[in-house]
Amino acid sequence: MHRITSKQVYTTCRGGATSAYPETVVVDQYTPGSTTVRVYDERHPSRQYDIPTSYFHETARTGRGTRRKTGYYLTSLSEI
Repeated sequence: MHRITSKQVYTTCRGGATSAYPETVVVDQYTPGSTTVRVYDERHPSRQYDIPTSYFHETARTGRGTRRKTGYYLTSLSEI
């Protein structure tokens, strides 16, 4: 697992919002070992979510090089 820190920006692997979570989120708070990550919607910072840690990936591709179909992948650091 890669290191999750505050202000990291993640985008959905499918490239669009899900029924429960927005397309792009910014990590607000994460405690190592926790099962969830507190994030906020990049477009609407007042909207916060707790998303399972297992949904977060460092890249949009797996170790085998195939594109991920679920979860979020790291895209940048937030400037907010």
